[in-house]
Amino acid sequence: MAFTMPGLTVGRALITIGNLGYSFGAFAADWSDTHVKNPRWPPHAKFHNGQTMSLGVLLAATSSYFLFRRAPNLAAFKDNTFNAALIGTFYCGSGLSAILYPGTAWQDPEFRGAGEQRYIFAAICAMMWIGYGLERRRLGLIKKAFSA
Repeated sequence: MAFTMPGLTVGRALITIGNLGYSFGAFAADWSDTHVKNPRWPPHAKFHNGQTMSLGVLLAATSSYFLFRRAPNLAAFKDNTFNAALIGTFYCGSGLSAILYPGTAWQDPEFRGAGEQRYIFAAICAMMWIGYGLERRRLGLIKKAFSA
């Protein structure tokens, strides 16, 4: 019989909110005059922006799949939760690392004060790992209760 967790716990809620935040947030931020609708962007740059937005949705869906999938035992459920947090961190983690590439900036000069995402990316990465930590702690308490 597969191990399932009832309801939405605080840890799982944080990971879920993070997934929703970056997957919908990418479209909200990038389907704009600063990105996809920017007439100064060449078509290939817009192509990669579209690729990035779609990747965010796919990563969020994969993270959510691991977060809510059934597991044969508690250890597998913990592993699923870890994978959900890890995969959920990829999009925003890559956003944080993008500044390390030559010629990059947190925002375009003509849009100063709008579109900077480093704090949002860092907050979502933190949400993923805080959510994982809370869930891991809760699952440890469940294991302790069953072994007592």
